[in-house]
Amino acid sequence: MSDIRFFALGGQDERGKNLYILEVDNDLFILDAGIKFPEKGIFGVDVVIPNFEFLRENKERIKGLFLSNCSAYNMGSVVYLCKEINLPIYCNEITSHVLKIKAQRSRLKNIEQNLNIIQDKQILKFGNVKVEVFRTTSSTPQSFGYAFHTDKGIVVYAGDYIIDGQEQSYFSTDFRHLSNIGEAGVLALISDAETASRSGFTVPNHTITNYISAPFKEKKTKIAVGLFEEDIFKLGEIVTVAKENGRKIAVYGDTMKAVLESNLICDKFCIKPEDLISNEEYMKSENGVLIIAGNGDVLYSKLAKIANGNDNVVEFGEKDLIIIATPPAPGIEKRHAQILDELARTDARVVALSDKNIWSMHASYEDIKVMTSIMKPKYFVPIKSLYKDFLRAEQAAIDAGVESQNVGIIDNGEILILSKNHLAISEESIKKTNDVYVNGFEIADIGNVVLNERKQLATDGVIIVGATLDARNKELISLLDIQIRGVIYIKDDGVIFNLLQKAIENIIIKGQEQFKENPKAYDIAELKKEMVSKIRSTIKQESGKQPMALVIINEIDEKEYVPHVRASRNINNFKNYKPRNTTKTNLRNNNHSKKDDNKEN
Repeated sequence: MSDIRFFALGGQDERGKNLYILEVDNDLFILDAGIKFPEKGIFGVDVVIPNFEFLRENKERIKGLFLSNCSAYNMGSVVYLCKEINLPIYCNEITSHVLKIKAQRSRLKNIEQNLNIIQDKQILKFGNVKVEVFRTTSSTPQSFGYAFHTDKGIVVYAGDYIIDGQEQSYFSTDFRHLSNIGEAGVLALISDAETASRSGFTVPNHTITNYISAPFKEKKTKIAVGLFEEDIFKLGEIVTVAKENGRKIAVYGDTMKAVLESNLICDKFCIKPEDLISNEEYMKSENGVLIIAGNGDVLYSKLAKIANGNDNVVEFGEKDLIIIATPPAPGIEKRHAQILDELARTDARVVALSDKNIWSMHASYEDIKVMTSIMKPKYFVPIKSLYKDFLRAEQAAIDAGVESQNVGIIDNGEILILSKNHLAISEESIKKTNDVYVNGFEIADIGNVVLNERKQLATDGVIIVGATLDARNKELISLLDIQIRGVIYIKDDGVIFNLLQKAIENIIIKGQEQFKENPKAYDIAELKKEMVSKIRSTIKQESGKQPMALVIINEIDEKEYVPHVRASRNINNFKNYKPRNTTKTNLRNNNHSKKDDNKEN
């Protein structure tokens, strides 16, 4: 019997970018494939995804990708992975629906043939491994966890979950089913620890009904609610309260609109076609509800667009109420604060629900204790969080009966070996687990050098110098073209401009003399480097800035150069032109012109 190995390509000691791999008998089972949002200062990057190199190199061993739910942190990078690897995907119906929408936007074809819709309690067989599906309670309906039955015991990947024994809806958990899995003998529990630092249970702090009920009862008040796409649980609360108060619902966001209009959740939320209106109808109504949805910064960009009056349909007025129903996501807290400031400048009232009152639907300290007690695992592995949360999750597992030496905390790339007798971190590791940056829908090959250049451009600007030299003697045969952008305002006759011009001309003259003495020693690349160094040092000395400097040198053979002169349509008029100025010089020139004309006649 071979050992079971577990490792992460993303999601450890970070928020988001979740991608985990369980290796059993040389077979690879991928667990989630998410994104995270870039930190402030990373310019030109929309999202961050895991490095897929290990998966590309081992694609023949992959049995499938198993998704917990349609949260961006769990399935956001699937479309990028599918562009590189053809693999089966196992997920619930809503996640499949969202994936098709994302694939269409990113121009990914034929993803439907890879999608396998699975159900709660379903058992999938892969050789000697059986994968049992169980349902959990999270922000999306029918979130799944997976129990991998092996000859060494069961490895449980719990996905996203909270413990809510009162929930009897589309979001409920079958605790009897969980108990049966626990009784069968769990070798390891792999548990979400994103919010393990929160004391107590997540329930009932995850609901927003108490905070939105009163505003929804106000007469002649339109309400706009901002929330993340994966917050379908909150969407259900909003729909319920809106219907109770006779309010029609509009949706600003293609993905959320497609989910709401589909038949996947309509029955559970009791939504009928007559309950939905367009954005135009919302603007004409007195008490409509507009749901503004998006992932991460996309939500805030939509809100900012409306707040600044740049949307063609929707605008916020003095009788409107804006509710930000979702606390800030990890990595974009500052953007959340900025959008609140922008919304405050509108005439509408703004209410922002704080994460102190509204908790995200992830396991808190007591939730982890209960899940661990139900599963009764020998080993406990915390995932999807920062190291400080791993330590809290570790303590919760120990409180639930796990021995301290049987808690496995790993970083991205470290391989955890799960055997019947011991838990250990392998000396072997996955080398490439770095962040991969995405611009739009394309994966960008961006390294630290490029990122530093973008920061430098943003903070210190750029100077571009163009020069034309005679290829025969390296003499400057045109005026220098110096373009300065984003540094400081410099006039063409300013001191700094003149210093730059003189310094560059001196370097060209120095190179010209070197070429005369020894043509083979002349190196135009070295000439450019010297110019760049001189430009940066001059600007640094005069302004304190250190801009990027680009030098473009063209060499032409002036002897063979024939300028192209375009014929003017007004050349006849120019011959008859008489200057208005009657100075002596101009009069003398006029007399010469008359003599020349007489000679021609």
